[in-house]
Amino acid sequence: MKLSHQFYASPQLSDSTSRTLPTPNLAFHSPSTECGVRPHVKSGRIVGGKGSTFGAFPWQVLVRESTWLGLFTKNKCGGVLITSRYVITAAHCQPGFLASLVAVMGEFDISGDLESKRSITKNVKRVIVHRQYDPATFENDLALLELDSPVSFDTHIVPICMPNDVADFTGRMATVTGWGRLKYGGGVPSVLQEVQVPIIENSVCQEMFHTAGHNKKILTSFLCAGYANGQKDSCEGDSGGPLVLQRPDGRYELAGTVSHGIKCAAPYLPGVYMRTTFYKPWLRSITGVK
Repeated sequence: MKLSHQFYASPQLSDSTSRTLPTPNLAFHSPSTECGVRPHVKSGRIVGGKGSTFGAFPWQVLVRESTWLGLFTKNKCGGVLITSRYVITAAHCQPGFLASLVAVMGEFDISGDLESKRSITKNVKRVIVHRQYDPATFENDLALLELDSPVSFDTHIVPICMPNDVADFTGRMATVTGWGRLKYGGGVPSVLQEVQVPIIENSVCQEMFHTAGHNKKILTSFLCAGYANGQKDSCEGDSGGPLVLQRPDGRYELAGTVSHGIKCAAPYLPGVYMRTTFYKPWLRSITGVK
């Protein structure tokens, strides 16, 4: 992250690529029902484009691709835990030929097992790609990963809350997290990165893309976040990861998931996310999430 997204998810698109407030001390009462809480974070503010701290984003998932019967695995995308059995990611993160996906929950530093609590890895039993996904436009760039067995929630493994059906986050600051590239064409971090970006009204986002000379259509199902001058953004490797905001009750909810962009943190080219409220009926029909 630059957090700057770039995802060459589709060969026909050479340049279109895929990709707080003081926190109240919320008690971790019932691991089975609490969503959007951060038991490891007592207080403090998020600063853009910095390394996170262990357990600060317990809904973050690392999606890895396994090939040759597990002989080779590579970090592929981000994801977000929404129930004990389901993870949201991007449709363009689906596995390649003869490959399978694994989901790692509770991960923080991917360079080794240095954390105070161990991450949990689950095989993905089923990849449910949105039927109307269009790799040429990234429309409906959403997929659900069904885990082969439920993950047990813990202080560092917590599902994100769903937003209200009619929630509008325009103008608010949101936080995007991931292990994606630190800049366009740059290296990848070992520690989970976080950055704050403002959510932009779709019509303004559309104008920004036009100003940059791109005729990309910003659909109602899309959500844009970023700055006119670039600077902060998601980047290649962040795709499928969460864009979250804090609710008045202190919990966090999912505004969108990283989809795509053009380069990373480039002027007038904000990051494009899948808008969670638009896809709630689809998510609910498969997972039952409210």
